[in-house]
Formats: sequence, structure tokens, C-alpha cells
Amino acid sequence: MPSDYHSQLIKIEITMIRRLFHHCVFLLLCLPLSVFAQQKEAKEGVYSASPADSIKHFDIPTGLEIELVASEPQVIDPIAIRFDANGRMWVVEMNDYPSGNGTSRIKLLEDLDSDGTFETAHLFADDLVFATGIQPWKEGVIVTLAGQVVYMKDTDGDHKTDIQERWYSGFAEDNQQLRANHPRFGIDQKIYIANGLRGGVVKNTRDEQSKELNISGMDFMFDPVSGDFQTVTGNGQYGLTFDDIGNRFVCSNRNPAMQIMLEDRYIKKYPSVAVTSVKKDVVKSGQDSAIYPLTNFWTTSNLHEGQFTAACGVMVYRGNQLPWLKDAILTCDPTGNLIHAEKIQSSSADNSYYNYYGPFYYGTPTPEREFLASRDHWFRAVSMRTGPDGCLYIVDMHRAVIEHPQWVPEELKDRKDARSGDDKGRIYRVKPVNSRLEPKWSWSIANHTTEELVLLLEHPNSWQRDTAFRLLSEQKPENANMLLGRLLNYSREPVARVLALRLLHGWEAVEAAQVTTAANHYDRRLRVHACIVLEDLWNDSSEQKTLARKLLTDRESSVRLQAILSLGDKVKHDSPTWLTLAKTVIKDEYTTQAFLMASGDEIGSIGAAVLKNKSTTGVTQEDQAENLYRLYRSASMKMTPEEHQVALEWIAELPKWVNESEVSLGDIRAVRALLESMEARQFDWRGQVATLPEQQKVSFDVIWMLAKQWINEESASEQLKQESLRFLAFARDAESLKDLFTRAAFTHYRAQVLGLLHFEKDLSVWRELISQFPSLAPAVKRSLIDVVLRDGQRVKILLDEIEAGVISVNEIDAIRMNRLTGSGDTEIAQRAKALQASTVNADRAAVLEDYKAILELKAFPREGEKIFRQNCATCHRIGEIGNQVAPDISDSRTRQPLQLLTDILQPNKAIDNNYMHYSVITNDGKILDGIITEETSNQITLMQPERKVTTILRTDIDEVQSRGVSLMPEGLEKKINHQQMADLISFIKNWRYLDGRTPLAKPLNE
Repeated sequence: MPSDYHSQLIKIEITMIRRLFHHCVFLLLCLPLSVFAQQKEAKEGVYSASPADSIKHFDIPTGLEIELVASEPQVIDPIAIRFDANGRMWVVEMNDYPSGNGTSRIKLLEDLDSDGTFETAHLFADDLVFATGIQPWKEGVIVTLAGQVVYMKDTDGDHKTDIQERWYSGFAEDNQQLRANHPRFGIDQKIYIANGLRGGVVKNTRDEQSKELNISGMDFMFDPVSGDFQTVTGNGQYGLTFDDIGNRFVCSNRNPAMQIMLEDRYIKKYPSVAVTSVKKDVVKSGQDSAIYPLTNFWTTSNLHEGQFTAACGVMVYRGNQLPWLKDAILTCDPTGNLIHAEKIQSSSADNSYYNYYGPFYYGTPTPEREFLASRDHWFRAVSMRTGPDGCLYIVDMHRAVIEHPQWVPEELKDRKDARSGDDKGRIYRVKPVNSRLEPKWSWSIANHTTEELVLLLEHPNSWQRDTAFRLLSEQKPENANMLLGRLLNYSREPVARVLALRLLHGWEAVEAAQVTTAANHYDRRLRVHACIVLEDLWNDSSEQKTLARKLLTDRESSVRLQAILSLGDKVKHDSPTWLTLAKTVIKDEYTTQAFLMASGDEIGSIGAAVLKNKSTTGVTQEDQAENLYRLYRSASMKMTPEEHQVALEWIAELPKWVNESEVSLGDIRAVRALLESMEARQFDWRGQVATLPEQQKVSFDVIWMLAKQWINEESASEQLKQESLRFLAFARDAESLKDLFTRAAFTHYRAQVLGLLHFEKDLSVWRELISQFPSLAPAVKRSLIDVVLRDGQRVKILLDEIEAGVISVNEIDAIRMNRLTGSGDTEIAQRAKALQASTVNADRAAVLEDYKAILELKAFPREGEKIFRQNCATCHRIGEIGNQVAPDISDSRTRQPLQLLTDILQPNKAIDNNYMHYSVITNDGKILDGIITEETSNQITLMQPERKVTTILRTDIDEVQSRGVSLMPEGLEKKINHQQMADLISFIKNWRYLDGRTPLAKPLNE
């Protein structure tokens, strides 16, 4: 072969090697850039991790692991799941969120190869409008969607719905986040639905004769067999769950878990008493809540950072694979990319039913850490379920943006990534590391015999129990009664006994002896349900009356509560049982309310009967004293004059049968309740006291004397001092109250004293008090104005002082000024309007008019940040810049630029009294300016610019003056030109977007 051929071949090979080398170098150089780009995107929240990689972003407790069981394309935009009796997973997909046009779907997922992953997906129903929830029922599913409840069923085995029956319609079709959702099968064999907060007028579409039902403010319940429907106490936003014995919990954005305490059927049963509360937060809510995300997540209001803002999908975990999580309440917060868990413990009779235990992590309360959180901004957990294997399943909608456009500022309503992720979705399973799960064959119980289903009611996993319970309810097999009766009598599992009792009750097959067995069981949960069943079976027999008395005096408060609600109309209210109960119900707020409801108009005679015993209340705890106050105030409102006389005699005996040191807070609170309600009913108790025997009249003087003594005792509790002040008002002791107002040691009581002086008719007293207005603390000023506004003559004195320049008109806030200008007294209204008009500063108005031109300028927020640092940061704080001395302006998303401009140029036009400018002049002539943040008997605390805190002893103070103006000075336009003002306002409005993490509909000017 010629040598030139070899030479040419070598040249070609060298060229190819060089090219390959260059390609490799290029790829190696590009790879880090690509990785960096992905990391940057992930950090900024615009990059979605792959299904496999998403697992790496989770932080979960040691000993647990999280695994993917389904993802796109099998599931897309999942928001709810349920497992049917064959262990198959039903998935609700809301692909049309937030504002689509009917692309929701129902999927049926199967794990055919038993590897733990649901690899097979069947499209059961599509082209649905905003589907929100699902509940298996009789070989089909009940679905909430588009303002309706629809039953769907596959009849030919092709995994597609052949039947779509509309059962109910009329639910509100408002915002997609606020629609009826989460149908759940309850222990009473009814299906419950969370309202969604927007209500509706619902009709049974299967019964043309049925009446429409307004469900505003309530949740919804229906019987899937008969079709009967009604409202129930609510209302929940997105999420509804039960615990093992049917206690119902709901949630809303700012309330992660609320327990229904008083069902609506009992409100209707006992209609004569206004109920103050029907549900309670069992997990801290609103501004008291705390969550700890791993992401720098965005909230609509920056003031809500670190708090629940999108709580949803609340669930009580009742599985058997995570035993230390048993009975914990879990709530999703998709904006925070986390799931919050709190351990809730059923309590003893002396406390409320559920107590806050703190964030739950590693099986013990651990601060500042969540049960599960992700570093992936796209992780959007919206609901959870316990699976057939006892594990926790998590539904991740997986979107870049979860906030609905309706709730975000204008600049975010049309952001480009609003639907990013509408082709994704994940479902995860949390389980113990290396755990042995329930075998796959145990997931299918659809073909179980009656005996097998009854035995499953004892299973440690709630899915097995709940599904067996539902199948028995659907089938109602003939031989079930005997098997359930045996379970009720002999099972070692109290929850199984409860389920057996409620099945028999629903079938009207429960026997009296079985109810007695339940009522005498050691477990309180069974006794609670014995009350419910006895309510329906009541025949007024002596045996039932004995049982009722036992349950009403049960040692557990939860049993007493249910006994009062169920059996409160079955016993005589003058019986020893009921009178004894009156003394114990105050241990819990809801038991007190239930007792008042059940007592009805007889509460007056009940209260009088208790007072006849001439015994002290013995109550020392604040919460119980407040319940006692509510009880006796309600009783006194229903008392006859003769019964009021009994109450006065009880009060008169008080100093005789207790030593001064033994007078309890409950005694004092009871006396106040009785006297307040007597005054409210215009019962002349003072005249009646005058008719009492001399030794009893003296007793009232002793009470007033003790009140003065307690106020001056350093060792007296704060609550006792507060009550003592009210007693001085009852005694019409204006001199003592005025003395307290002027004494330095009682400055922290001034606002309360003014409120109690409302009875004083002497105008010279009010002239003296109003003259002190400029030196009073903000809270005291508000209290004084409120009391003054109750009397026209007092108002005229106030107007005199304002017109004389002693008090600045700016001290009167907009709400109170509106009351003056809208007064029915023509003179007062005209004078107030004139004063209001005088607040318009012509110079300020001209400046504002000139600066309105900035609203048309192109603004640059980053330049505005510099202006803010230079001119505003000494008293205002935005993000990490500045000092929080003046009102918070960081959350200005709903404020228009013109409003902000007006506040800047006319700072004295509308002043929050909490931020009024005060000058404290010391004995040595020093003048300190700032805002009063705290005032005690011996000192005043000022917050000054740059958040400097200064505390001055009252002994060092010569005078305290209110300037009647804002701490923010006028004339800022002298330092800030038009363009700078435009930039400043743009910064105040848009500072949260400067990090570039939130894509805006229209980019900011840089």
C-alpha cells in the first residue's frame, strides 16, 4: 500500500481526534453551565425537579422515608385521592385550575405488578369542571364538581364511567378554591361535605318535591340511601376529616384545624340561647400560628410570613405504620411547601378536649421544624390519605404558582408562569425505613364475607376499619346483627365497639342492653356514643333515666358534654342531677354553653336553686371563672324578681361565710354577673338592698370596702383588681374612680376607669377629665373619647376644647369623627363638620396637587430603595431595611399610588392614635420626642426615631404633651423631587419583586 495513503490516513485520524477533543472540551465546559443554570432555576423557583429527583428535596423525620408512587403522565394536577375496597387509587385531577374551561378528570390507578408503584392509569371521567373531591360508594364514586354532587359508576368493566347521576346542585360556583369539596363517609352512615366558604342554595335533583336549602356559613350532609340532606355546623374551606370516633375537623387558609364542638342539630334542638362559639381551633391559627418552610416562599401579605396562609387538606392520621404519629393532626400548606403536624391529646375532665402540644417532629415536640418540608418550590401538597397499607399518602399538585389570581396584586394576575406545571403531578408515600408493609392481597376486601368485614372493624389501620364499615353499611347483610352484637359486647378494641354500636344504631337494630353495656364501658369514647344512641331510643323508662343521670354526671367532660346535648331535655331541670351538673359544667367552655342551651328559660330558676345552697363557688382559674360568669349572667337574665331577691341574699351572705382571704375569683365574677344582668333588666337591686335586714345591707358595704382594699393591695391578683374596679362602678363610687384615675400608681387602669365612669352626670368631672386629654396615653384617649361620645353634653365640652386649640382635631380618628359629623344633634354635627374642614391645609393641598404629576412618570424601584434608605428608614421598615417605629408600610399591595403619595405629603391628615407624636419634658428641662409604646404606674416608654427605646421614670417627668401631629414631619418634598418621589412609591409598592424570584405580568423598570 503506498506510503502517501498511510500518511493521509494518519492525518485524517489526527483531525478526527482533535475534533473529538474539542467537542469533549466544549461539553465539559457547557455541563457546569447547564448544571449551574438548573441550580439557579431551582433556587429561583422556576425549575421543576424530575419525579425521581423530587425525593431528594424532602426533609422528613429520622426513621422515615418518602417514596414516589405515582407521577406524570399517570397523574397530572392531582388534588384528592381515595382508595376503594379493591385497593385501587381514585385520583381527582383539577387541570383547569385556576381558570380553565372544564379539563378536570377522574383517574383510576392500579398497581398491577405489586411493586408499590401505581403504574397503570385509567381515564375514568374527563371534561369535568373543577372537580374537588371523591368518595367511593357502592361500586362507584361520589364526586363534588361544578356546584354539584354527582354519582359516577362503571357498569361494563372498561374503567370508564357509564353512569353520571346528578344528586345535588346549587353549591356556589365562585372562586375555584372556595367550592364544595371533600365528601366523607361519617360514623352516622351519612356523607359530609365541606362548604368551601361560599355556600349556595342546594336542591336534591333526585326529588323534585324537595325544598331548597341555604347552606351559607354551614357545611352539608346527606344520606346516600334516602337522599335526605341538611346543614351541619361548619364551615370548612378545603378539607374535612374525622377521628376514630367521628369527631369532625375542618380548616381554612389561616385556621389549620378546627374541631366542630356543637353540631347544628343541637342548636336547633335548644333554640332559646345564643351560642357564642360552635367550633374551636385545636391548632394555633392566624397570627398565632407558626410554620417553618425550607423555601423562601412568597405570601400575598408579607406580614403573614412564617404563618399559615393556605392551610388545607386537614387530616387526622389513624394508620398503623407511623404509631408515634397516631391521632396527630396534619395540615398542608402548599405555599410553604410543607406539611405541618401537631400531636393532639384527648384530655381529662378538668381540661378542654384537645390541648396544643406543639410542632411534631421525631415523635416529640420540636420547635422550628416541620414534620415534612421540601426545598422544591413546586412541591404543593394539598391533601393526604391513609392507605390500605397504613402508610401516609401525600397529594402534590406540583405547580409553580398555587395562589389564585383573584387574591394576588394586579401586577401578578397575568404572570407568565401562572399555569406552569399543568402537565405534572406527584403522589408520595411516607413509611418507616425498611418496613414490612401490609401484603398487597390485604388491600382488596371487596369480596370479603360478612364475618371477615366485621373482624376488620378491629384492625389497627383506619383504612381497613373505615372501608369495612362502609361496605357493611352498603350491604346491610342479614347475619351482621348477631356478629356486630358479639363484637360490641366482647371486643378488646373500644373503637371497634363504637363502630359496631353505630352500625346497629343506623339500622335501628340496637338493643337496650347493648346501650347499657356501652354506657358502662371504661372507655369514654364508647360512653359518648351511648349518649347519642340513647337520645334516639328514648322511651322515658326508669332504666333510661338512671342511665341518663349516670352519663350526665360522668367523670369525663367529653361524656358530660354529649350527655347534656343528647339528654338535656330528658331529665327534670330541678332535679339534684341537673343542679349538681350546674356546678361542674364551668370546667369547659362548650359544656357551659351546652348546659345553658339545654336549660333554656329555666336557667333562672336553676341559678336561684344553686344560690339557695349558700355555698361559695370555690373557682380560682380564670377560664373557669369566665364560664361561671357566663352561667350566672344568663341565669340572672331569666330570673323572676323573687329569684333576684334570692341572688341578692346570696351576695349579702358572701362576707359572712368566707374569710376575706378565701374569697375566690369565681365568687367575685359571679357577683358581677348577677348585678350586671340585674341592671341590664332594669331591676332596682339598689332599692332592694335597702329593704334587706340591716346586717345584710352592711354586707354590701363590706364588699365595696373589700374592693377598695384589693385595688390597693400589691399581692392581689390582676384579675381581682379588675373585678374590684367594676364593683366601684356598681357602687356608683365616682370619687374613688376619679381618685384612681389621677393617681400615678394606677395609670395602667385609666382606660378601664374611664369606661366605668360612664354613669357620672356631673359635667364638671368630664370638663376636668377632657382638659387632661393632651397628656394621656393613646389607649386612654380612645377610651375617653368613647365615653364622651355617649352623652351629648360631654361631646360639646370636647368640641369646646378642640375649637380652643387645647386638643388637636387630628386626635379624633376617622371613625369617631364620622360619628360626630353624623350626630342627630344638629349643633354637634355642624361643629364637627367645621372642624373636619379645618384640617385641610391649603399649603399641603397645593403640594399634593403639584406632585400628582409623578403618577404619570416612569418609575425605577431600585432608585426608590436608595431614596427610602436616605429619608424614611429611620422610622419605617421594609423588608430588612430600616426601623419599625411608625406604622407598617411594607404591606401596601392594596394601596393605590395616590394614597401613598397623600400619606407622604400630608402626614397629619389621618393619624393612627397609636403613632401620635408625644413630647416628654423632664424635671431638668430635657425634651424627648417619640411615640408612647408602654405606660406603667412608675414609668413611660418612648420609641424614638431609629427605633431608640427610652424609658423615663414618672418621678423624673415634669410634663407629657401630645403634639396632635404625626411623628413624620411635613415638607418631605423639599428633599425629594418629582422623579425621586415616583421612584420611592414604586419601591414601596414593588420591593418584594426586586429579587427576581416572582415573574411579573409586566417587568419592573430597572
